[in-house]
Amino acid sequence: VQWEAQVKLRFQLVFQAEVGRALGELQAAVMLFYLGQREGRGSGHPQELLVTGPGLARDQRLCLSRDTQYLALAAAAASVTRSAERLRFSASLTIHGGAGAGAPLPRTEVQQLLFGSDEKCFTRMTPVLLLLAKSRQQEEEELEEDALAPSSYLSAEGVVDTAPYPQLSPPQAGTEELLTPTAPSQANTSSPVPGGSAQFLTILTRFIRQLLSSSSEPPPQPSAHHWLDFEVMETLPHQLLNLSEEAALERLVQSEEPSVLLLAQDSGAVLEQHLGDWQPEGTVLQLLLGKLQVVIQELRDIPAFQANAALFQHLLTFCYYPAGPGQAEAAERGPGSRKLRTLLLLKALQSVRARWQERRKVQRQNRSARHQAHCRLQELTIDLRDRHFIVMPTVYAANNCEGPCRLPLSTRVPSYFSHTVLLLGMQERGSQLRRAPCCVPVRYSDQLIISLSSDGLEIRKFPNMVAEECGCR
Repeated sequence: VQWEAQVKLRFQLVFQAEVGRALGELQAAVMLFYLGQREGRGSGHPQELLVTGPGLARDQRLCLSRDTQYLALAAAAASVTRSAERLRFSASLTIHGGAGAGAPLPRTEVQQLLFGSDEKCFTRMTPVLLLLAKSRQQEEEELEEDALAPSSYLSAEGVVDTAPYPQLSPPQAGTEELLTPTAPSQANTSSPVPGGSAQFLTILTRFIRQLLSSSSEPPPQPSAHHWLDFEVMETLPHQLLNLSEEAALERLVQSEEPSVLLLAQDSGAVLEQHLGDWQPEGTVLQLLLGKLQVVIQELRDIPAFQANAALFQHLLTFCYYPAGPGQAEAAERGPGSRKLRTLLLLKALQSVRARWQERRKVQRQNRSARHQAHCRLQELTIDLRDRHFIVMPTVYAANNCEGPCRLPLSTRVPSYFSHTVLLLGMQERGSQLRRAPCCVPVRYSDQLIISLSSDGLEIRKFPNMVAEECGCR
């Protein structure tokens, strides 16, 4: 507290980093004061006051009676500054008598008013800042609900654009061989479409398989089916995407969450027939091209991407991707399905980038610890194909923690506790422990799982599926 012309109050809360990560958006803030003795309190006449100053949600009028014990002032939640391990808030208050018509109250009267005496402890009661915040889990659940909520927007003509739900059927035996890419075209924004969306999807599938496969393993071959009950899938509810709604297009382009596309056997014809007029323009189109350019630059250094550069260039000939400023106008006259393929390519490359970022993280940790035998994160994949109820993923990077726990931990294992250090000290001095400290995961991340249940197809995010950090416990 700083007593000047205004009463300056500063609040600070220090907490652990785990609490900060779980703390979501602040919704409300209230300053609570314990009122002290005031002259004239026993007269029975209410005292009208006006409180103003920075840090308040607004100017607030008060009416205090002789029975008033607490004073609550609405604070501006947006004025609370936060870091990973700290919350700070400050406010400057000026209290006027006579409901604002009078002069500011003197300092001594403000002190007696806001800082009531505690007769038992012979001290004064300090104010409290109450905060109401969402949890991170609640925010994520609300975002998922918003993403699944039906659109309330209509197209410019007032009619929602619709497309029939594709009739799914089990794949037939003897699938068509993947096409071999031809020489890439430089003018991929205005040249004729090489083979339509069906050929694009075939080449895109091949390209993604080769990028995600390990260099020591051949690309995985497409399975005959994914253990799906096609009759159940045909009865699943689906949502309508209004392709003329700019907000929906921008949300679709902006999102980097995993996307699931259920395409019929003749999916290329469906795309051409019903989505051929997809025409994002303006900021949405620039956002789409900007995101695609960024993800391409990030993936260029990957050896698997370089090895399949010709295949990728062939994919670009199907898309709207101007190679130069002079080709943009010519591309506008091309079919709208080019821009749809650009979106599909972006989503596929974003999935590849997420997979390689996780793989690089583990590889960096392994390289830095190659000559140091201690607890560290190791890459580990788990095959889920024997669990027939899981549709995707068939394989996922779960990671694992390996290596001995030895002193000193501070330079080797960032996440450690003093209890572990003492146990390791006892072990090095020859004391026998019933359970020696071991290397275990101390931080996890979620994994999206698509599975079949009695209710149909389910898409759930399972917590604590991927090990992200190791420690000795």
